Amino acid sequence: MIAKNRNLKIKTKEIIKSGEYVSINSPRGIIWKYFSFRSRIAQRIYLFVFTAFAIAAILAYNYTPDIGIELNQASPRTIKANRNIQFENSAKTEEDRNKNAAQVEDVYEYDTEVLNGRQGVLYQIRYFFLLSRTVQAKDNKTDEEKLSYLVNLLGNSYPESAVSAVLALSPEKNMDIMEETLSVAKNIMDVKIKPNEVDFVKNKVDDIIINNENIPSFAKPLVISVLKENIKPTATFNPAATEKARQEARIKTSPHMVSILEGQIIVSEGDIIEEDDIIILQKLGLLEQEVNWKRYLYVSLIVLFIMALLSFYIYRFEAVIYNNIRKLLMISVFLIVFMGIIKGLNTLASIHLNLWNYLFPIIAVSIIMTIVFNANLSIIITISLSFFAGIVTNLDFSITLAYMAAGIFSTFLVSSFAQRSNIMRTGFVSSIILAFMFFVVNLPSGQPATIALYTAMGLLNGTICAILAIGLMPFIESAFKIVTAMGLLELSHTDQPILKEMLIKAPGTYNHSLLVSHLSENAAKAIGADSLLVKVAALYHDLGKLKRPEYFYENQGAMDNVHDKLNPSMSKNIISSHIRDGVEDAIKHKIPRRVISVIAQHHGTSLMTYFYEKHKDMETIRTSNGNSALVESHFRYQTQKPQSREAAILMLADSSEAAVRSIEEITPKKVEQMVDYIFENKIKDGQLSEADITLKEINKIKQSLTDGLISIYHSRLTYPGQNLKAASSVNQ
Repeated sequence: MIAKNRNLKIKTKEIIKSGEYVSINSPRGIIWKYFSFRSRIAQRIYLFVFTAFAIAAILAYNYTPDIGIELNQASPRTIKANRNIQFENSAKTEEDRNKNAAQVEDVYEYDTEVLNGRQGVLYQIRYFFLLSRTVQAKDNKTDEEKLSYLVNLLGNSYPESAVSAVLALSPEKNMDIMEETLSVAKNIMDVKIKPNEVDFVKNKVDDIIINNENIPSFAKPLVISVLKENIKPTATFNPAATEKARQEARIKTSPHMVSILEGQIIVSEGDIIEEDDIIILQKLGLLEQEVNWKRYLYVSLIVLFIMALLSFYIYRFEAVIYNNIRKLLMISVFLIVFMGIIKGLNTLASIHLNLWNYLFPIIAVSIIMTIVFNANLSIIITISLSFFAGIVTNLDFSITLAYMAAGIFSTFLVSSFAQRSNIMRTGFVSSIILAFMFFVVNLPSGQPATIALYTAMGLLNGTICAILAIGLMPFIESAFKIVTAMGLLELSHTDQPILKEMLIKAPGTYNHSLLVSHLSENAAKAIGADSLLVKVAALYHDLGKLKRPEYFYENQGAMDNVHDKLNPSMSKNIISSHIRDGVEDAIKHKIPRRVISVIAQHHGTSLMTYFYEKHKDMETIRTSNGNSALVESHFRYQTQKPQSREAAILMLADSSEAAVRSIEEITPKKVEQMVDYIFENKIKDGQLSEADITLKEINKIKQSLTDGLISIYHSRLTYPGQNLKAASSVNQ
């Protein structure tokens, strides 16, 4: 230990001198942490940036085919709408706003000064009549003198005919006509009279007075003259109020919406292309538009936001995935590739028919992510892709809702299944959900044929996605070295060629493997370990015995034990080689690395006690102090100790099953004692020291194995000089 620490210090000094060591708090250390390709954090940052940039570029790019359309030129062909769209024609909307604003009349308000002078106007009328009565009452003047005198007093404001007429009235008539004239004047002045309407109102006075029965016919010309003389504008133009009214009219103007149905003819061959046609073709994505930098910006921001949420979720809740750069790379590749597929289908939709938008393979992603990782991460990725799909389809978030619902449903459905047949069932059920969602979101269009077509596309989509998921799974497992539940489940089927070969060549090993597989699976379930992984590893853990099956007791049957004639050291080499041979065969048959690692560790560094004891009996080799440690190490397996709970379970199940078989007269008590001995021996020998397993879990495993072995009555070789010690020489 002291020597090891000294070597560690020397190594540390060498690293510091070589410059490989950099303080994480120094500027150089910070740069290394966040920018060096060798830094774990930097690798993940670069992957995040690359993925976000790639997705943003895919979403923002728009491919536009050349259809040979130019403004004010004849169309070379008939062009039909490739999808249903509804959009606002902003130019037409502006025209409508201007038109409605122009129709708003100028706003005139009562002239405060005129209203304040209203009494003055009425006073002038009253003054006219009262003055005439006063002049009329002068007895010392002739009628001509009275007329001349009154005209002078009024200042030539009224025509002489009107003055003459009023002088001819009796005092009573003068009063009656005055009151009626004042009444008419009041009514007229209560109305807003614009400056440009004064002449019109004066002209209307003739009709008003002529039709007034309260005024005698002989007095009507007089009243008309008096009123016309006193009519003035009562309202003035208010520019601020007028502009406000026009703005309100603009605001109240409804947008000029244009609705186009899929299959509708936009232009026929030979038609002259107008501005409105250009706008419609651009909205349909059939004509290139000007570069919309605002679109690029908001798409980039949305992608950055969604990717940040996804990355935070993985960092916070999926530590195993975050720490595995290969798995992160797979997620990145999947997002980019499937976004490329979605964009490609959307491009086909913009060129041909909109139905391509209803074939986005989001359900396939949901299925694959659930199988490869877990349901929670699959849901997050499904939601992200669904939002991206909404952006691709020009913010048609009804598409987002449909794909999101079907994808999440397929995630829940497939999370409990892993076989190909069940994936097909998931795809079929998900297609029904997707078809229903497409039916609902397209109901507002009111086009039965369109609704039926898109509903049918939903049914087709789910089936295609299931087939796609099944086809991609082997590639995913191979390319990214990932063990999936589906792959493990297929390996657990006993119709695998290598297991059939084992059944024929090594039937004892085959039966032993089946039993250990069953015991290991139950034990793993008891502690929440990966039961499918340990089940498969147990099935293939003795694969190496196929090379020399006759050297293993369970395959010898009634034959003599070949090890009786061999040197213990030779027997040890043959027995221990089944680990190496098994790993080689597992690699040859493309068994996942994770399974192989469990197989390689299932004996750890256990002592082959039988051959060790036999060797001591034949050759008593000891050191000067009587310690035989060197000899003992020679008879140990030279493999790694179990590094996981699954490998530990396989070691304990394999040893326990082999030990219980060695009991001649088996009873539940003896089974329990034997299992206790196996566990105690493995723990004391340090075989479980490197596995992430607790004593509580070990006790649960022991109980599960004991219960499972109670019904086993098969016999197995009891090694010389062994009773309970026979258990320690398992699988030799």
